[in-house]
Order: sequence, then C-alpha cells, then structure tokens
Amino acid sequence: MVCITSPKFSLSLNGTLHGFFKGARGMRQGDPLSPYVFVIGMEYLSRKLNTLKDDRLFRYHPKCSKLKITHLFFTDDLLLFGRADMNSIIRLYNYLNEFSKVSGLETNPSKCSIFLSGIDDNQKMQICSYLNFTEGILPVRYLGMPMISKRLSWLDCSPLISKISDQLQHWQKKKALSYAGRLQLIKSVILGVHLFWTNNYILSCKVLKRIDKMCSDFLWGHKIPLVSWVSICQDKEYGGLGVFSAKDWNYAAAIKLLWMIHLKKGLLWIKWVHENYLKRFDIWNVRMKASDSWIWKQLLKVRDLMIRRYGSISNLINIIESCCKSENVQISFVYRNLVQPAQKVSWNGTVWGGFHYPKHSFILWLAIQSRLLTKERLCRMRILDANQNQCVLCSNHIETVCHLFFDCYYTAAVWNLVMDWLNFSWRSCSWGEIIHWYSYSLKRKGLTESLKKMALSSSVYHLWQERNLRIFQFKTHQPGILFRAIKLSMLSKILNEKLPVHIR
Repeated sequence: MVCITSPKFSLSLNGTLHGFFKGARGMRQGDPLSPYVFVIGMEYLSRKLNTLKDDRLFRYHPKCSKLKITHLFFTDDLLLFGRADMNSIIRLYNYLNEFSKVSGLETNPSKCSIFLSGIDDNQKMQICSYLNFTEGILPVRYLGMPMISKRLSWLDCSPLISKISDQLQHWQKKKALSYAGRLQLIKSVILGVHLFWTNNYILSCKVLKRIDKMCSDFLWGHKIPLVSWVSICQDKEYGGLGVFSAKDWNYAAAIKLLWMIHLKKGLLWIKWVHENYLKRFDIWNVRMKASDSWIWKQLLKVRDLMIRRYGSISNLINIIESCCKSENVQISFVYRNLVQPAQKVSWNGTVWGGFHYPKHSFILWLAIQSRLLTKERLCRMRILDANQNQCVLCSNHIETVCHLFFDCYYTAAVWNLVMDWLNFSWRSCSWGEIIHWYSYSLKRKGLTESLKKMALSSSVYHLWQERNLRIFQFKTHQPGILFRAIKLSMLSKILNEKLPVHIR
C-alpha cells in the first residue's frame, strides 16, 4: 500500500502494546483489562484520524485521495498516509499527541519509521527532525508480510524459505518418522506456512520450486523420490496424496483475487484497485502499463496465462463460477481444476478407506503403483547388479511387486492364513487379480468390507517390513508369527476405533 512515485509522506508505526506505544498511565503489564483498553484507544485514534477529511489544510497521499485513506491499522500495527508537506505532517502528529494525552500511551521512536520519496534531502531532514523518527528502508513487515515497492526477490522471500527449512531440519532428526508421519507434517504445518504467503503474493517460480523441492526431499528422507511431486500433488481419488503444490496453489489464489476484483466486493483494497488501476475498464480487459506496480503486473500475467489455458475469457469465467460457493471462490476447487487429470483411479477406496493405519496405506499406495524399491527395480536403476535380484523370502524368483504380493510361497502362506481368518469367499494370490477384486467387487463401506481392506494393507505392510528386516538386520520370522502380528495390529486398531460395543 506504500507507493513511492511522487512527493508524499508515509509514516509507518509498528510495534506492540509496550513497543510502539509505551508508558501507559494506570495500566500494568499483565493487567487483564489492558488489551481491551488498548483496542478502545486505537478505535478512538482511528475515528479522530477520519476527521481529517474535513480539514482543508490536510493533503492526502496521492494514491489515497479518491478514497480518503489516512491510515490502516490492525490491532497494534498502524500505518499513516499523507503528502510530504508540513501542514499534513503536523496534523497527523498532533492527533498522535492528543491520543497519547487521552490514553497515556506514548509513541516509541525506536519502533517507528517514516518513508519518504520525491523530495530533497533538506526537506527529508526537516520532517524526520520534527517527528523524531528515523527514515525507514523498504521492505518492512506488516502483519507478517514484507511490504515492498519493487519486484519480490529471493532475498525478500528468505524468511519464508528459512522458516520452512528450519522446521524440516528439526523433524529430519526424528529417525522414527514414517512416510505417513512426514506426509502429515507437510500437510498440517508446511502448507500452512507457504499458503499464507501464496494467498497474498505471486511468488517467483524459483521460490515456489524451492518450496516444493524441500517438501519432496523431506518426504522421501533426502533419498530417491519414489513418486514424482506432480503425482503426489494430485488428489487421492486421482492417485496422489492430496498435497498442494506451491506453484499451482499460487495460481489458484491469484484467480481468486481476480474474481474478487471482478465482483467489485466492498473491501477497501478492491475499491482502491478500481480507483487506481481499472477506472473505466474491467479486470479481464485492462491493459498493463509500464508505470504499474510489480504485483499488479504479475496478477495480470496470471490472468493472461489462464485465458490462454482455457481458450477465452468466457470459458475462464465459467470455470471460476463452477468453483464458487455463494459467490465465494473456493481456492481448493480452483486448484483441483488446475492440476487434476481427467481419469480417477479405481483403487482409491481400497488404499485409503476403512480402518487403515496411515503408514500401512502409504506402503500399499506405493505397492499398487509398483513404486516400492524391490530388487528388480533397484537393478533397473543400476543400484544393484543384475545377479542380486533374487527374492530374499524364497530365493527362487526375481523380486518384483507381483512376486512379493503374493506369488512367493512365504507371502502366499501368510496371505492364505489371513483369508482363512476372515472367511474370504474369494481366493487368489495374484496381485493383479486381488487389486481388481478389491477395486470393483469390494466397493461397499460396511464393517466386513472395511476389515478386508484393512487386512490387505496390514499384510502388505508387514510383509514388506519382514523383507527389509531380512535384508538389513538378518532377522527372520515364520509365517505364523507374521500372521499373528497382522492380527494384533488389526485388533488393536479396531478396539481403539469409535465403534458400538457389540461390534468391537
């Protein structure tokens, strides 16, 4: 909101209750009424500043005059705007002093900055001396976001990159984290960090790719990516994991901003855009100007990209309208429209439905897509020699996903015990036939069907774990012992689910 194009005065006051304003009379730190008194005081200051519209000697910031904007504030963050003439500055400063006398809160010069442009050094010095504030340098942070008048560079985004990197490095030390655990951390924490930025800025491709790369490396433990990040960012019903790609989410958030401007919602920033950028044009046809701000140019570039992608403005509008709910754009719907393929996978309910453990579902998800690092795949990747591809469970066949589940005599013995236990009416040890049967003949969501789906994911997980124990720790278990471990894991899960007592 700070525009540095013409002579003006922009005063930024940032801080906390005991930072920007200090020395409150009659208020002690820890007093439960202090926050309420402070909020009331800020509301008083806001109303006083609004009376400047009736003051003929006060001159507005050039970009704020049409909407008569003198200030912006959110809780204890305050921005004041005006032209760089002493009459305007004196009036703003007088209101601050009057507020201090009424509330007992004083401005803290060490927490205040003033931003000036288009004036000579002597006038700058006069203004700074009168206010006793130092001249600030952009960017500054407001509500956690950098405010900048030029292109948002890699250095400006370094707080975002550092915050994500620090979180990932901290979690990387937790060696016991499974794939499912890492996935949950990415979804619940990392996405929340970068979504806050991508909902407000159109970040550079370099920054967005870096975020996606860090998340991908963390998910796979900085080892070989078993599935591409593009596939992971699909919804589960399309074969992915439902993670949001930073780049595509940034486009979806930009589309939402375009739609809000198109609807002319009564928000201050939208009114400001219409007054300063659109005027007699609409958002779909306005042309880019050399004097426009960088963020506005980026928004129009996204608009042009989406129009080319969907063929025309009318097609783009129809797509956005289909993603609306009561005229509010659902960014997640727009995102899915941007990234999802046309065809859904048939095995979605098999992998993610029922009572699955998340870590069991993840291994089953990899197995169905033949992405587990079996010896046969390691040989194709030239990590192992061609003569090292024998199955460690039976030593008779090449170790592939289809052989492990459940052509191998060891795994077939375990799977048959599971099918006997659950009274399967249909029997097979062929991986392709089993997945087809689960996908098309076991679609219901009853208790029996959920148990059978859970039996598959648990069996695949424990058999894969047994294979790894034999290779890396030289431990072996008989089929009966492994079957017992599968039963215990299933029973433990069922007993901890919120089910009626007679079912448990």
